Amino acid sequence: MSILIQYIANYASWLYFICGAVALYQLYRAWLVRAERRQAVFSLEREKAVRDLGNIFSTALLLLLVMGITYFTSTTLVKALEQQIQQAASPSPGMPPGVGQNAPPTPTNTPLAEITTLVTPEAPISEPLLEPTTAAQGATVEAEQTAQVTTDGQQTATPPAPIPPAATLAPIVQSPACPDPRSVILRPGTNETVSGNISLVGTATHENFQYYKVEYAPAGSNNFVYLAGDQNPVVNGFLVSINTSALGPGAWTLRLVVVDQIGNYPEPCQVTILIEN
Repeated sequence: MSILIQYIANYASWLYFICGAVALYQLYRAWLVRAERRQAVFSLEREKAVRDLGNIFSTALLLLLVMGITYFTSTTLVKALEQQIQQAASPSPGMPPGVGQNAPPTPTNTPLAEITTLVTPEAPISEPLLEPTTAAQGATVEAEQTAQVTTDGQQTATPPAPIPPAATLAPIVQSPACPDPRSVILRPGTNETVSGNISLVGTATHENFQYYKVEYAPAGSNNFVYLAGDQNPVVNGFLVSINTSALGPGAWTLRLVVVDQIGNYPEPCQVTILIEN
């Protein structure tokens, strides 16, 4: 529906021109029909002239209706659509301040490349925590330097104590593979687990850019629904803010669509995320 409104608004001047040209032609026809009616001798000719005048009058009413719908669409409906897009892209009451149309992307509370540590950054490292490490290093050095003498008089080095495995890194979330560089989603990544308010980061641009929109659907479904959008191009930046609580838990697919001035768009970019609220 929004695409139809944009079409009518873009070609409103052409619609007015066509309606005006048809109206002038109908006036010319009305002048000819009235002249024929005055010169008509038989009743059949008069009835035909009356039918022609009725058709001309109906056409005039249709032209007025078309021009009225065009004017209403290009003024009222276009402004309402722009306000709806701005409201969808603006932060909701539950979002933190500073998140909006031109705000920088905010980090999400997702477990991306988290490193498991024993000591938090805020807590100072105390001596009891260092003692086991120092003792373990001393025991390892002492074990390496200690040799056992066998019955044959040969020395055999004692193997070092096993070193505990290092902390395991969480898997790095990969950005989705987008088919067109004009429509790219950078964050969130494929199968990334998210919750709360998140920021969609990427690129939405085109040579004849008109607007972009973000749609959502359950994973594996093609029933996409409009979520948010904007009329300004973005390159490697903040696109929209999404409240995942409104979608509900589970797997969801987000789709970025960039629309040009004539309503065409390159192949959209999609990413599937896992919502845990």
